[in-house]
Amino acid sequence: MKRKIKWGILGCASIAKVRTIPGLLKADNAQLYAVASRGSRKAEEFQELFRAQKAYDTYEALLADADVEAVYIPLPNSLHCEWVKKAAKAKKHILCEKPLALSEEQVREMFDVCQEEGVLLMEAFAYRHAPLIQKVKELIDQGAVGKVKYLESHLTDVLTDMSNIRMNQDLGGGSFYDMACYNISAISYLLGFKEPVRVKALQEISQEYKVDVSNTALLLYEDGVQAASYSSLNSYPRGYYAIIGERGRIEVPCNFNCRYIQKFTVTSGGNVDNVEILDEEKTEHTVMCPDNYMLEIEQFGRCILEGEKPLVSKEETLLNARILDRIFEDVKG
Repeated sequence: MKRKIKWGILGCASIAKVRTIPGLLKADNAQLYAVASRGSRKAEEFQELFRAQKAYDTYEALLADADVEAVYIPLPNSLHCEWVKKAAKAKKHILCEKPLALSEEQVREMFDVCQEEGVLLMEAFAYRHAPLIQKVKELIDQGAVGKVKYLESHLTDVLTDMSNIRMNQDLGGGSFYDMACYNISAISYLLGFKEPVRVKALQEISQEYKVDVSNTALLLYEDGVQAASYSSLNSYPRGYYAIIGERGRIEVPCNFNCRYIQKFTVTSGGNVDNVEILDEEKTEHTVMCPDNYMLEIEQFGRCILEGEKPLVSKEETLLNARILDRIFEDVKG
């Protein structure tokens, strides 16, 4: 039988309950071994719901369990750096929710500690493990739209629970950290992890909660490519990204962490007659997307067991954090 990594869940957040733990339970190389919360009630609820072997009422107790091999950290953004370091010093491999940290400096510190302790660390962008965006990247690299000139990515939702951690400045809340990180990640991946030469940004700040509730970021690259990110906690829900090249465009009207059958289009071959675009050829691509979270857990498990490289690399995470730092610098300036 295939060996299974014994996982511990460091915090009973909704993303763990709704997506990551169900994905872990379907993974062929993972076992849900332990859950922890600050207080026994929530941990015991998770233990009963998901049939974990152990439930702990402190994070420290879970990390002290020698049988835990890897931990998933879905804690508030402001706690990622602290608990990644503690998990690394407890010799646990770590999958930590996005954004990995609140600055590039913190990201470097976290990877340095993990390297010193001989454990793996990966930022949990589950969508990067999905066949959907990988197929889009493949088409771009094959020249389906010619040289890329512009890319845009949108991720929006309407947050109605104002007690949500996303509205808490002290916990690293706001749309930039929670939503725009997806857009920046997708843009960077599809453009081959290039560094923008210029970053401009706008934001709408909640006067009551002091966090950004919507924002736009514009990126310019050395080869003239431009990109735009729009994210919001107070706009009609939408996940979407599009690539415009010299000879066509790709439009992906799908949420980042979508499941099941997904469709996107590649349009090319058109010509302009006065103000009309005529004779366009539109090809619809269909992609079957398994559970992204299952794929993420399985891939990280292979990294631990077989020496595979984390799909979301240290360099990719550093680039994402660096661009977000530059966005924050611009909106403050």
